[in-house]
Amino acid sequence: MAKRAVPEINAGSMADIAFLLLIFFLVTTTMDKDQAFIRDIPKKVENPPPPPKVYERNICAIKANSSNQLLFRGKMMSNADDISEGIIEFYKFNSKSNDLASNYPMYTFVSADQIQNGMDSAEKEIEALEATGSPDQAMLDYHYKAYDDWQKKADALKLYGKSRLPEVDLAAHVRVEVQKNTNYELFAKIHTEIQEAIRSLRDEEAKKLWNLSYDVITKKVNSDPNDRESAGQLNLLELLYNVKIIEVTPKN
Repeated sequence: MAKRAVPEINAGSMADIAFLLLIFFLVTTTMDKDQAFIRDIPKKVENPPPPPKVYERNICAIKANSSNQLLFRGKMMSNADDISEGIIEFYKFNSKSNDLASNYPMYTFVSADQIQNGMDSAEKEIEALEATGSPDQAMLDYHYKAYDDWQKKADALKLYGKSRLPEVDLAAHVRVEVQKNTNYELFAKIHTEIQEAIRSLRDEEAKKLWNLSYDVITKKVNSDPNDRESAGQLNLLELLYNVKIIEVTPKN
């Protein structure tokens, strides 16, 4: 009996099908994004002056070693989720009145008269420099910035509706120190907790003052930079909880 001939398969369209499948997967596939945090990198300063002494009460130190063990202000912390709560306590402890015996940063309570004196002093410095005819531009910029900072405090105090504006010690900061072999996931978790603490501090204050969330105010400012009301509210919140973050160069 003669063998039946096997019909050939038409593969002419296989290339088109493969190409369409490739396009489909490229369009529908999602790629994981690496977590990152935007930070301003300080410029190198030639012959910098010796750093001023910073008291322990002003340092919220967060350290992670190569074994991914956490130290928060000198004490072991088993759960990284507790970092935000520790930072909140660090900034809130003396925000109403100073406890000199505590190991937390002190607050200055600035009155309207003190703010006005600061503005007047900065204005006099600007006038004196401009009277020379060829003022030092760096010094001029410095005093203009000082005047603007005092003006922001004046606007914030009016919006705050109280007799004095609380300001945390200028030296108070959160210091992050990790080793080179620390897992990036832990490093990212530390910064996530810091941002959560900042948001929580400002969110609580925003709800007390205006019954608005910090996120709502931030979105309003981002969507409309000319929204003076929201910009003023954001300025006040940032002054009340001015959180500075310092990253120490990773060690071995």
